[in-house]
Amino acid sequence: MENSELITKAVGYIQRDVSDSGMTIEDVAEHAGFSTDYFNRIFLAHTGFNVMEYIRVTRLKKAARMLCGSNQDVLGIALDCGYESPEALCRAFRKQYGVSPTEYRKQHENTEPLYGEFFNDTVAARLLHEFPSFHAVDPNEAIDRMLELGAMRYGLAAIVCKNNGGAALTDGDLRDGFVWFTEWDGRFEGEIISDDWDKIAHYFRIFHGERFDMNIYTMEDDKTIVDALSGRGMTVREIDRDEIRACTTMPIIPVPPEGFAVRELRYEDWPLIEEHYRSRESWKYRLPHLKQELYQRYELGNEEHSVFCFGLFSDDSMVGLAEGRLQRANGFVVNNNIGIMPDPDFRTEEVYRYTFAYITAEALNRGALPIDGTQTPATSPESRCGAFDSSEFGYRTVNYSCRIACG
Repeated sequence: MENSELITKAVGYIQRDVSDSGMTIEDVAEHAGFSTDYFNRIFLAHTGFNVMEYIRVTRLKKAARMLCGSNQDVLGIALDCGYESPEALCRAFRKQYGVSPTEYRKQHENTEPLYGEFFNDTVAARLLHEFPSFHAVDPNEAIDRMLELGAMRYGLAAIVCKNNGGAALTDGDLRDGFVWFTEWDGRFEGEIISDDWDKIAHYFRIFHGERFDMNIYTMEDDKTIVDALSGRGMTVREIDRDEIRACTTMPIIPVPPEGFAVRELRYEDWPLIEEHYRSRESWKYRLPHLKQELYQRYELGNEEHSVFCFGLFSDDSMVGLAEGRLQRANGFVVNNNIGIMPDPDFRTEEVYRYTFAYITAEALNRGALPIDGTQTPATSPESRCGAFDSSEFGYRTVNYSCRIACG
């Protein structure tokens, strides 16, 4: 196994087990399959951190994210982040950020934490070490380029990249194409942003193997993709495509079931939400985050917060919840899919259809582009909210995200 693959194993181990207060360089080296003496030097060359420094930074980033995204107390955060006491966390946190955890939480109480602000921090350094002909480009310039190529086509990709962080890399000019990389469970996921088949094939030749999942965005069918890549020396083993739909016209909202209603939830509705869900095991992790999101949006006035939550009611009694996400990237706003979660007795086609159309209309009223990737014929029934097709409510196909395995 090459050094780059072993470093990926090491980074994944640190991020996964960072709550282990006894983690040492010997533990990480053994997990990755390195000798300890050699390991620190190789880790530094690939990531820009020595091992113990990366463990320290990872713990503190996790703590910072929890301080922004939950109301968990400092003791609980300290233990979750690998510190033996809140005092130990406070000392390390103040040294890194210049303030105590409590002061940091107060300063950022109105800030929505994004995944990319706390993770994917070594992606650029590791890939640039392995592929020195590439260079990193400014993430905002890369997102602007996606939107310039077509907000309908690449808007969802821009939103995902903005939220997940990572690195935009190219070995030429940004306008000729680039790849946005993130890392998930030890695998690099690359979003190829280019309409040039020569450039696309070039990226597939470089980034291949078990460590890479490479996606392109295209309206072309599978045969055209295979012909384009095979004509450039690539063997296409598999194409897995996800349809991306968008809605630009106000839907016709069906008549709701008798006594049924949907309304947006605010922070003042929190006691109602808590009462309805607190005994449900599957909600114990989501509830504190939802409370914090509603507080930031409605009590602290963060108008750009992504929370977009609706209660489902029958004769004024809460019978479920539905969520969208008003996510932003450089001024572009989408409602990223709609999740509808009624209680068992209300899982009817009429409830799903009405709620979906209602939230679509609300997103359009907020100036967001509603995006759907679940209510399509190709989506598995267990992933859908009812059997209906979103095209019934004005959604149309604007692109396909195609994950392609090449030989």
